[in-house]
Amino acid sequence: MTYGFLSFLLAVLIINASPGPAMLYVMNQSLRHGVRTGLKAAAGVEFGVFFYVLLAAFGLMLIFKEVPLLYRIVQVAGALYLLYLAYTCWPRRAAAGASASGEGTPPPARFAFGKGVLINLSNPKIGLFFVSLLPQFVPADAQPAWLYFLIYGLVFNIGGILVNMTVGLAAHNLRAFIQRSSWFDYVPPVLFLAIAVLTLTREFA
Repeated sequence: MTYGFLSFLLAVLIINASPGPAMLYVMNQSLRHGVRTGLKAAAGVEFGVFFYVLLAAFGLMLIFKEVPLLYRIVQVAGALYLLYLAYTCWPRRAAAGASASGEGTPPPARFAFGKGVLINLSNPKIGLFFVSLLPQFVPADAQPAWLYFLIYGLVFNIGGILVNMTVGLAAHNLRAFIQRSSWFDYVPPVLFLAIAVLTLTREFA
């Protein structure tokens, strides 16, 4: 195992372990609907990453560099989607939904999975990781290059799966303790809102 690949593994660990919208979503779903829904959400967010892995492997991520406007459009769309998530995760709305359909009733698997996919599809920063950072770890003489990008991308994907599933399991195990702290219900939606506002402010300032 080369020094370059070990450095890549360290970068994968740091990036995947850094809190972001995907991790918050997995935690929120596991706390509200149980570990199975949390794991479905984790599978969804990593499927979204896999889409970017395929784009990077076949060189399509260079479009973001060639057409900056496209990157901005995707970034704004992602911020708007985070605003939507903040709205749907807000505790009062969650309570209203629980009273109508039964408290603790998890949503269909396709909803938890589908929202997870959208969270990472609407996050172009993941794509930029594959454009700007990943090439630094792939050997310059690697042939075929697309296969190396695919393998390294899948390693990143697997790291994300392990981290997010761990988050889902940990959130479920701490569920009873966290649910006694009513203020914690506001943490995910407030952070979703903050990330969205910061993104929109940066884009339109």
